[in-house]
Amino acid sequence: MNVCRLVLALGAIVLLAGCAPNYTNLTPRNAVRTTTDVYRFEVQWDSSRRGANNPDVKGYVAIGPNLYPMRRVTGTPDRWEADVPVPRGEALVPYRYKFDYTYPTLTQRRSQSDYSPPYFLDMSKPVTGFNPPTQ
Repeated sequence: MNVCRLVLALGAIVLLAGCAPNYTNLTPRNAVRTTTDVYRFEVQWDSSRRGANNPDVKGYVAIGPNLYPMRRVTGTPDRWEADVPVPRGEALVPYRYKFDYTYPTLTQRRSQSDYSPPYFLDMSKPVTGFNPPTQ
């Protein structure tokens, strides 16, 4: 009886862990402050949940209470980007990625929202060997 419970528990863990999305943050950790205060955020999002990577997926960059919509990068699967205004005066900007999507169940599609772990954009350190383009 204990073996059956162990097998069921391990099976449930594998099934639940297999559905968690993977986030690959492609945004640099450090950035040089620009005059426009707009910065590019990039992420690769992959969900192993069957049917989740469909056209109705919506991605966002979350900075504080604000959500900024992302767009898919053409020609690359599961890659997203957004040009986002960053508040002036903040040296360390915390942000996360949010994805809204649907996935099929036996009778209908269900909605799901997932957040990435927190990331930080450091604006306090100069980036060595980088000259920002002049406007």
